[in-house]
Amino acid sequence: MRSMLACGRWLALASLTVVASAAQAASWWGFEGTAQKDNFFLDGAFRPPDTMGAVGTTQFMETSNGSVAIYDKNTGALLLREKASAFWQRMGLSGSAGDQRILFDHYTQRWIANGFCAQTNEVCIGVSDTSNALGTWKGTKITTAANNVADYPTLSVTQNGVLIGVNNFAPSFTGTTLYSIPKADLFGGAPTVANMSSFTTSSAASDRGFAIQGVTNWTGETGNAHNVLTVSRDQFDLLAYRVNGVSAAGATQSAVVDLNRPGYTFNGRGRQPDTLPGQANNTGNRLVDALDDRLSGMPVQVDGKIIGIHTVTPTGVPSANAFTELRWYVLDATSFATLSQGTISGGNYDYYQGSLAVNATGDVVIGYNRSGSQTTDSDGDGKADGRITFAGLQMKLDGAGNLTQIGSEMVFRVSDVGDYRCGAQNTVDNACRQRWGDYAQVTVDPNNPNVFYAIGEYAASWADFSAAQNGSLIRANWHTYVAAVNIAGAIPEPGTYALMALGLLAVGARARRRQGAAA
Repeated sequence: MRSMLACGRWLALASLTVVASAAQAASWWGFEGTAQKDNFFLDGAFRPPDTMGAVGTTQFMETSNGSVAIYDKNTGALLLREKASAFWQRMGLSGSAGDQRILFDHYTQRWIANGFCAQTNEVCIGVSDTSNALGTWKGTKITTAANNVADYPTLSVTQNGVLIGVNNFAPSFTGTTLYSIPKADLFGGAPTVANMSSFTTSSAASDRGFAIQGVTNWTGETGNAHNVLTVSRDQFDLLAYRVNGVSAAGATQSAVVDLNRPGYTFNGRGRQPDTLPGQANNTGNRLVDALDDRLSGMPVQVDGKIIGIHTVTPTGVPSANAFTELRWYVLDATSFATLSQGTISGGNYDYYQGSLAVNATGDVVIGYNRSGSQTTDSDGDGKADGRITFAGLQMKLDGAGNLTQIGSEMVFRVSDVGDYRCGAQNTVDNACRQRWGDYAQVTVDPNNPNVFYAIGEYAASWADFSAAQNGSLIRANWHTYVAAVNIAGAIPEPGTYALMALGLLAVGARARRRQGAAA
């Protein structure tokens, strides 16, 4: 076990990139995050990374399956990377089995993290004592039934409350639980869940959603309520409701509002460009799991509006030919009426793992992955256009709830390989589900609302994971990348309204119920 002091502070910069162009309204720079191989020699080389990070006053903090990393937000210098278990054990907790999330609370100027404890029926919660992520933390935990897996713990924060949602498996899906914890109980001293309210919905009960996501709000406008935006558990649709009285024990849930947003189906796997061993062409290279329709990034609220994004496959297209796309929504935060809706799609690409953030003046940055079977190199970067790419868009939210794109797509990081998959490099396991990302996140700099930090996953070069470095364990290697986007002075471009609100689709959703092992 390594302490913070023993790990030291690495001051060398890691592949710093600075980009600005006339065709792009925003400027951005970026740096390399954690790699699967880093975690292999720490707390385990888990797949997927559960890509997650947030920006604070001076630092960017990343959590992934196997480690916690802290960077200087202004330079990208790595200050600390350590075992995830060591991070939690310093708070007196048992350790980490993954599924970590992190946020910097704009109200208290402190960090909050959660994730599996060493036992997957427990959710660890950690709160920093100051704005310095390298400083001391205190922790507590939520304990569920001994045979339960409290899977995919989400995290959202408002002025007075913290919401954590979990999917329950034992081992098949049994339902969901949403936990409401008074903010003061976590940040006011020794963290406690004594006044926590919990809402467990069995798989046979009325639908309260799946992978339930609370809505994060840094503007204080929700008062003592905390909104929820989540995908339906039983059909292709979205649901919204709120938790009232979040500042104390005895919180209550409102009725569910069905947003009636069908028109999509199960997601296919993402395409890649490279021909795989034993294949005559690349048509079979669809091994990247783009996940289901859950919101992998947290929805956010500003100026009485909720904005969320998730991955869908539209209906009306033969499944073999359909491409995944990102569908975003803007809702009225009181009535949950849909104000606008649109997609990020096209170009014969699959789009997935979308996340977004918005500042108080309605500036929005969206981060996402895209990939395709294209072997061309139209931008001359020496890499096939279809490789899995971490990219982003800037948009503007107006008073009516419409989103307008500003500038062109920002390409943050293109994968080093075009054949990311399970197993050894010279074999293909077509049965292996190479799940991508699981999480993604964009956050607003608490010191400068014009700067957004996005973290995403890309496929790094095949790596040797053998301790002896003898080449006997060559495996795919996920890597994360952090992009800092500065939108200061950006002006909407005429003619960039392709992502404006689309007409609602009239195709009904097919019923489905969550089954199988925890994921």
